[in-house]
Parts: sequence; structure tokens; C-alpha cells
Amino acid sequence: MIKMTDGQTLSKTGSSLAVRLGVLAAGGSLAALLVAGTVMAALQQANAERALDARLAVFVNQLFADYVNDDVFDGTVHFADLAFGQPGSGWYWVVAEPISGAPRLASSSYFDPLPPPPDLSARIAIPDGPAQGMFTETASVGEQRLRVVERFYTLQGDEFLIRVTAPIERLRAEVNSFRFALGITLGLMWLVLLALAYVQVRVGLRPLEVLQGAVSKIRTGERDKVTGLFPQEVSPLVDELNGLLEAKEAIVSRSRHHVGNLAHGLKTPLAAILNAAAGPQDRDTMDLIKAKAHAIDDRVRVYLDRARRAATASSSGQSAHVRGVVDPLVRTMDKLSRDKDLRFEITVNEQFYVRTERGDLEEMLGNLLENACRYARSTVRLSATNDAPIAGQMSPVLRIDVDDDGTGLSDAQIQTVLQRGRRLDESEPGSGLGLSIVLEMAELYGGALSLNRSDLGGLSARLILPAAPVRPDS
Repeated sequence: MIKMTDGQTLSKTGSSLAVRLGVLAAGGSLAALLVAGTVMAALQQANAERALDARLAVFVNQLFADYVNDDVFDGTVHFADLAFGQPGSGWYWVVAEPISGAPRLASSSYFDPLPPPPDLSARIAIPDGPAQGMFTETASVGEQRLRVVERFYTLQGDEFLIRVTAPIERLRAEVNSFRFALGITLGLMWLVLLALAYVQVRVGLRPLEVLQGAVSKIRTGERDKVTGLFPQEVSPLVDELNGLLEAKEAIVSRSRHHVGNLAHGLKTPLAAILNAAAGPQDRDTMDLIKAKAHAIDDRVRVYLDRARRAATASSSGQSAHVRGVVDPLVRTMDKLSRDKDLRFEITVNEQFYVRTERGDLEEMLGNLLENACRYARSTVRLSATNDAPIAGQMSPVLRIDVDDDGTGLSDAQIQTVLQRGRRLDESEPGSGLGLSIVLEMAELYGGALSLNRSDLGGLSARLILPAAPVRPDS
């Protein structure tokens, strides 16, 4: 966003997507038509040249037959094209000497003498068809450029050359006429393609306009999520947008919940402080005020941490290495429980990662291990296992079990310890928030916490968290 001097904001946008697609379609179609037109024009010119050469070759064969039968007696012989009778038309036939090219017989159109025939190496052989054994060349006669088809003959010891020509201008006129018609046709095709591209862009971008309208209605409060039918390519964007809206709504709801809990939790300590402050200020009163102030400070920090977790858990893209968190915690708990001489059994694969922040995983496992060490007699066991997705989740999860061989808990006691601020042993210090914090944090990440009887005889705490793929650098 760009901040304006009058307090307004403007969105910083790039070039139009419709313009980009239109320019790409126009440029791509124009380039394709130009290439196609060039190829078609070249092919038509080659075909026109072959057709002219084939026609002249037919004349050569006809003239040879007439010459052999002594049937060459007028200017046009048996040729249907009257141009052979028009002087200077460029349509000539000549029965000539093989070396010099001096005419023995020639059409009545023969006006300017043809140049002598070049060496065979300078001529191009006509490869197939009725022109087998004939050659072509291009010659200049006066201001005319002529296409020449010729062939040497030997008949009863007599060698002679038959040459038939046609003006190249006629060929060029035919080619130019085709190219003009082709250009007009391709130009009209390009205009049609532009119109189709415009329609395609408008129809293709229509779902984005619908999405924009839906988002605008969400902003104005008319809707709470994007609904409707969208193309397959836009549906993932709609799903992600709805997921983002749900995550933000969940954050707001959790924040309100924590603010309400904080207000409720502060009400009793504040009332006690106010009552103490209104009475005589003796030492016991001051101690009470200090204790309640510390309780308020604890509550504020706890709920601020919860609000932070609620705001970051839904959008966290981090992952934590389970073994990298477990090993330091176990070493710490071992040092703190030296008087009990506990044995720790750890079964965690090095490849296990979960989709949580490392600090949150440390806090969850730290609370569970601290509970286990407090009530265990001799053994604490921690194991991690891949498990099937839980209800409402599509991705795989990781199951972390923390067991001890203590006395365990009854079903009623399990329900009690999972409530916020409730402890079974009120003589022990602490706020009673440990297991409830673990439960709440697990739910924030889409996981769960359950307490059951362990096969070791004590309590089994099962923490389920979404699994993360193994990092490449692990």
C-alpha cells in the first residue's frame, strides 16, 4: 500500500492481467500467421515454378514430335497458346544448334535472339514427370527475364537443341496475386483471432471478478466466507482464502476467550487487594497484597502467552525436530530427579518432525515429562510413532506417549487435572495450568491430548501433533 498525505491509501498494482493476456494472444497469433503466410507463399511459388516448368516441358515434347514428323510448317505449330504467335511476348520456341544456339526453326513470336545455351553444369535438371532429361535456366532477352526449358536431342546423327521460354513476369504476377490474397485472408483471420482472444480473456477472468465481488461482500459483512462454483484453477485459491478467513476468525475468537479468562482470573486477586488496601496496613496485609500481585502477574503472563500461541499456531509454517527437543529435556529432568534415580526409556526416530514451533513443543513435552518425573517411582518412558490422521485432519500425525510407573489417576481425577487451574495436590506449588496448557496448545495446532492408564502401572499421557516432512538438511 502507498500512504497518501491526506490519510488515504492506494493499492500498488502492476499491469493489467487482461492486457498481458491480450498482448500475448495478439503477438502469438500474429507471429504464427506470419510464419504460416511465409511458408505458404514459399510453397506456392515453388509449386507455380514447377507447374510452369511442366507446361513448358510439354511444349518441348510436342515440338520434338512435330520436328521429327516434319510437321513444323507455321509459326505456332500445334500449340494452343496464341502467345507463341505474338512477337516479343516472351513465349518462344526454338529448334537450335546445340553449341551456338543459332535457330534452325523458331516461333513467329521469336523477336530478340536468345543467348547461347550455357554449360550443363550451369543449368538445373528437371527431376521427374514429363520433363525427364530436361533442364531449366533463367535468361535475359532485352528487358525481359525468361524461364527457359530445353533439351538436347540426337536423331540419325543429327544433334539439335529444343528450347521453350515463358516470361517470368507472368510467374511473378501469379505469385504476387496469391500473396496479396493470402495477406488479406491472414489479416482477416488475425482480426477474428483478436476478437476470440478478447472473448476468451473476458470469460477466463470472469471467475476472478466474481471472487472480487465475494471478497468485497465479506469486507462489508454481508458474508462470512466465499461461496459459489469456481473453475478448477481458481478453487484452490478460494479454499485457501476461506481457510485464511477461518484461521483469522479463530484467532479473534481465541483472543476474546483469553481476554475473558484473564478478566475472570484477575477479578478475585484484585478484589482481595482492594479489600486489603481498605483495611489496616499491617505485615500480613502487605504479604497478602504481594502474593495476590504475583498471582496477577502470573495470570497476565500465562494468558499473554496463550494469546501469542493462538495468533501464531494457525499460520505457523515452522517445524520442530522431535528428538532435538526430547534429548535436552530428558537430560534436564534427569538432573532434577537425581534423588529418585529414575530410568528414562526414549524411543524416538531421528526423522520425526512435527508442525509446531520448537518453543511450543519444548513447553508441551516439558510439562508432560515434569508430571511423569514427579509421580514416577523408577521409570519414565517416552516414545513417538507415526499414526493415522485424526478426525477432521487430512495429513498424518505423530503420536508421542509419555508413561510413568507411578500410582496413576482415576477417570474423575483425569477430568480434574485437565481443567484450567485445578491440581490434585494443592500442597504442591504452581498455578495448576500445566496439563491444561498442553491440551490447549495441542488443539491450537490441530492435535489432541489424552490421559489413560499406562502399562507400566502409572499414567500415560498421549500427545498427538500434525507430522511434518523431513527437512533436507536433517
